[in-house]
Amino acid sequence: MSSQILEPTPELSRKLHEKVVDSQAASSLVNRLASKNKDLQTQSVSTYQQFWKDSENNNEQSRTTMYKTLTNTYYNLATDFYEYGWGESFHFARKSISESLRESIKRHEHLLFDRARI
Repeated sequence: MSSQILEPTPELSRKLHEKVVDSQAASSLVNRLASKNKDLQTQSVSTYQQFWKDSENNNEQSRTTMYKTLTNTYYNLATDFYEYGWGESFHFARKSISESLRESIKRHEHLLFDRARI
């Protein structure tokens, strides 16, 4: 049985992540994922799986011609895990023993801005 492809537009991304990103109360990954729009999440997972399991889209040609859909769907699904691990910044920073993750990222960002003379 073939499911419909859900195009990962910017509007869809906002709908999929709005409660997760906007909610200050969602402190754990489980809470963040539980607050997601379940229908959109399920459709996004189904869209992504169609490129890999038994379906008409499980072939190199479909993955190549629909690379934008494949890639954006992957990142829509992975974004919550990235934000949980790194917060709002998708870059790494060296962390000293006495420093929190947020402090290390803030220090690293200041260093980058200083080096770029911003």
